[in-house]
Amino acid sequence: MSWNQLTLDVPDELKDAIVGELSSEGVSGVWEEGQPQPGHTRLVLYFSPRSDLKNIENCVSRIFARTGLETPAISRSLVEECDWNEEWKKSYTSFPIGDDFFVIPSWEQTPCPDDRLPIRVDPGQAFGTGTHETTQLTMEALERWVEPTQVVLDIGTGSGILAIASRLLGAREVFGCDIDPVAAQVACANIERNAENQVWTFCGSVDAVRSASVHLVLCNMTADLIAALISEIHRVMQPRGIAIFSGILRDQNEEIYEVMSTHRFIVHEELTRGEWVALIAEKTR
Repeated sequence: MSWNQLTLDVPDELKDAIVGELSSEGVSGVWEEGQPQPGHTRLVLYFSPRSDLKNIENCVSRIFARTGLETPAISRSLVEECDWNEEWKKSYTSFPIGDDFFVIPSWEQTPCPDDRLPIRVDPGQAFGTGTHETTQLTMEALERWVEPTQVVLDIGTGSGILAIASRLLGAREVFGCDIDPVAAQVACANIERNAENQVWTFCGSVDAVRSASVHLVLCNMTADLIAALISEIHRVMQPRGIAIFSGILRDQNEEIYEVMSTHRFIVHEELTRGEWVALIAEKTR
């Protein structure tokens, strides 16, 4: 099988915004190929042969237009299939995340520092390696807001890294869901590596969850998906429950605040990193 490869040099502060927005355009793989100049990263993006490359390039142009920057040259090429997973593993190594954890790829034997808890993961084809700024923001908020009495729901659990962290931090019960059956299987395998009990996964979404049954919701998704799911998220949460919303770009912040207010959430805390924002919100009634 052949793949469409797009290569472009982007400012470091826009790197995650581009990768995040292109996820909705069906990007199948992302490779960071060094720094062509200070403050810039060369992104190599892979799309299926049927992808609308013109639409993808327009999406990139819109991101640059919002920031007032000139769109960089984008080179196209067609490349043959290879073992992408093995190639990616070469660049994915152990790293700290949040104040409490140390992520270790399942194929590594790296020792965990004494002052941290290990999370051993094989992300496979699921989102959630822990390296993305939106996941890091969610983890940092989770460490501050999770409590031992809580039932936690991780929507779009991906690799399951946030569900695992919730249980290791002492949450009473944790449920992770993902509409992608591959991701649900990946999360289940990672949970078995790290958490002995009281953590479950299922293939599906928040609409399958009982009303008023959840104390803490983790929602590391795009702003559009958050807006689309907000009514269901409100339904499943207990009164005064807490939701951690991440995956929001800075220029989408005002729109999401309006969505929060409409659905009777109040925002207690706002965390930022690069182009990304995470909001910690309480269901008022």
